[in-house]
Amino acid sequence: MDRLVDKLNHISESVRIEDFEWEIPSNCPIEIPLSLSSGYEKNVYLKNHFHEHISNEEDLSSHYWVIQEWGGIGSFKKNERNDRRINKFIQELLKEKLTKDSFSCISSLSKVASFIEPEKYVIYDSRVIYSLNWLLFNLTDEQSLFPQPAGRSASLAKYDMQTIFRLTKREVTYRSHKVAFHEYCSLVRMLAPLVFGKGVEPYKLEMLLFMIAPTWVVNNIESSVSIEISSFA
Repeated sequence: MDRLVDKLNHISESVRIEDFEWEIPSNCPIEIPLSLSSGYEKNVYLKNHFHEHISNEEDLSSHYWVIQEWGGIGSFKKNERNDRRINKFIQELLKEKLTKDSFSCISSLSKVASFIEPEKYVIYDSRVIYSLNWLLFNLTDEQSLFPQPAGRSASLAKYDMQTIFRLTKREVTYRSHKVAFHEYCSLVRMLAPLVFGKGVEPYKLEMLLFMIAPTWVVNNIESSVSIEISSFA
């Protein structure tokens, strides 16, 4: 993991985490101090303070706000099925094992987890996993990667990572849906203080991985991957 940590440190020096931008909707259930001007500062404040709000409600309105409004996943509608999904997912977090149904919407549900316990859970979405898998594949001996959720990034869609991995002829497997989320969170918790310093919350590394997917990672793929097609009869 030393090479991975060194590379993440190098990336963090060239990609300023303070430039992280993610809009907080005006209907945010808690008040964001006006003194906070940057998107990074506002989101850090939200991470550090929203858990008190979301943990003390019973109607799940804040859970849906995190998914639909802040997370921009409007397709995750409020209905009885998704109410059950959210409640079941919260119980599964304690068991450290997810069902296939929960993992099928992990991009949505992990957002809830990241606000309930920001010191323990981080968001598991397509961009973050795209970055992490690329770094793990190139900089470690790790053969078991993380299943990547479907995403909406056109930049990432240009380079299907599973296809690239298969063409290298290296043996690669993917973690089970049962343990992928918890093992991902554990890895990010381990790496974050090695990159940003002791006491840092793991979401800071998640933000960095999110930022670099369509830029640094895509550029690195373009500069380091080439395919030669042999002529055939």
